[in-house]
Amino acid sequence: MSTRILLTSVFCAFSVAAFAAEAPKGGDPKKAPPPKTPADLAWENFDKVRREPGAKDQARFAKVIDAGIAYITKNPTHGRINDAVREIAFYGNNNIDSKQAALRTSYLSNLRLAVTNERFKDGVTDPVTAALHAVEAAAADAELRAGPTGPLVAALREKLDEMTTVPQTGRFLTERERSYVHLLFALNQPPYAKVEEHLSRMLKHADKGVAGMAQTELNILQARKAPYDLKFTALDGKEVDFAQLRGKVVALYFWQATNRGSVGNFDNLLRIASDYRRKGVELVTVSFDKAEDKDKVLAAIKEKGFKGPVHFDGKGAKNAFAPKLNITGVPALLIFDQKGMLQATMQGLNLTINLPVNQFEGTVKRLTEPAKK
Repeated sequence: MSTRILLTSVFCAFSVAAFAAEAPKGGDPKKAPPPKTPADLAWENFDKVRREPGAKDQARFAKVIDAGIAYITKNPTHGRINDAVREIAFYGNNNIDSKQAALRTSYLSNLRLAVTNERFKDGVTDPVTAALHAVEAAAADAELRAGPTGPLVAALREKLDEMTTVPQTGRFLTERERSYVHLLFALNQPPYAKVEEHLSRMLKHADKGVAGMAQTELNILQARKAPYDLKFTALDGKEVDFAQLRGKVVALYFWQATNRGSVGNFDNLLRIASDYRRKGVELVTVSFDKAEDKDKVLAAIKEKGFKGPVHFDGKGAKNAFAPKLNITGVPALLIFDQKGMLQATMQGLNLTINLPVNQFEGTVKRLTEPAKK
């Protein structure tokens, strides 16, 4: 598969007002949700605009960029700021067909112009300046993913290094640097010597978040170097041994019965696993539930009709192997190829660490079907 296709696949939902009415019969009074702040509303407006259907043209680009820049410049420390930086930069990659490269380029050009105009306005605060630098770096990231070249790699690296000299960019650095690392993985081949060299340098980064990210990515790198070995007794009493699954693509899914979002992913995962079972795809799951929630685990398995192996030891995220794979929460999905080598990792609400969960099928297809020459 070409680097461009891989990068495209690589790239791409977690004062209190008093309840004044009479309590409902048979229950306790319920608290109303906290009122939305102006920052919350600004984020919702941008999110709504970027999701609107319709033609992707200059008018749409202007509307998306205006809404995103308005949110970013007025709320540079809001909890969704990193989401906004990522979404405004990758709007073109995610919403414009890859065959329309000129339109993607046009969008990024318009975005960069808007960012430049904001940066050089009078009275721009440090938090706003930091957020705009993050947008510039994310835009360089998006451009590189759309068409990788050596100069674009260098341009992105320059943007990231520049961010370290700008006050208050700490809240953006870790995510931007992590994305750069995943690009390096996509642009290089095992044993990923250049990636390991870069991560080793990042261990000494002045920003603790970046240094911590580098350590977790080094852990994943070690998992990529040799076939993964995992043995356990499943919830139904059957023995599971990854060594016996060599020759199959194994999807290892981490979930929790008390996390409905992770349970909800089963529908899509089961469909894909079923469609590709004849081509050698196996779905293995790991429950992050505590011992007292075993009944909930069993109920969720029954609800979803999952008949495959489930690892459950009642230790939640503290089982013996998840920390070595940097899996600290759910949902998370790891995909191993026929040789037992780790090929992709996805976790978090957006599952953007290597590729979104809805592209699970694309990864499976890539690993089970011969590449077209």
